[in-house]
Amino acid sequence: MENAITAALSKQIVLSRALDIAANNVANQTTTGFKAEQARFSEYVSTIAGTGDEDTTVSLVYDLDSYTDFSAGGIQATHAPLDFAIDGDGFFAVQTDAGLRYTRDGHFEINSFGELVDRNGSAVLDDAGARILIDPEAGPVLLSPDGELQQNSAPVARLGVFAFDDIGSVRRTGFNQFASDAAPVAATNAQLRQGFVEISNVSPVKAMTEMIDILRAYESAAQIIETSSELSRNAVRTLTEAA
Repeated sequence: MENAITAALSKQIVLSRALDIAANNVANQTTTGFKAEQARFSEYVSTIAGTGDEDTTVSLVYDLDSYTDFSAGGIQATHAPLDFAIDGDGFFAVQTDAGLRYTRDGHFEINSFGELVDRNGSAVLDDAGARILIDPEAGPVLLSPDGELQQNSAPVARLGVFAFDDIGSVRRTGFNQFASDAAPVAATNAQLRQGFVEISNVSPVKAMTEMIDILRAYESAAQIIETSSELSRNAVRTLTEAA
């Protein structure tokens, strides 16, 4: 009975973490450029010699880690001149107070200093890692598919789009941004689209189904704990009455 309770508790701990991840995915299903996070579990199975003819198998589930699903989301038209979407691989680079970060959220604007910034106020960088300055008096901004920004037919900068040889080195840091200790390279399999943004790659139906499955599994584990505890109480009561 103690083995059953231990196994059920280990499952509940893992399911609690999985529920947090699933809930965060659901909450961000409409966040521009959001990438879903998935939990990855491992199971430890051990066979314990029993007192009878059969051995007892104990299964413990533990939380190994989580990973990010970097698959592309759909492209949605906004018609906003400073909304840019990456059609293909790669990330935009932004300079934050915490350092260099990467994002697929191309909803940009111009701050009071004339810098192209993201929705968090972080400066968007060009292909050389420099801030991009836009002259508000020089006319509308046009973006070519290869990332060149122009005003009045004059080049202003080339929007940086960066990729990583090992996508596993890219980690989530919050604010819909990512970081990596690896050096980025220029993305070669990407085209930029002006007046569009990439939507979240979270599937609402799949995310809600995962949450329901997790809740049911959690309730099942709780029932096992309750049943095992009741059996233990009955055993103690029987032994006490027989004494």
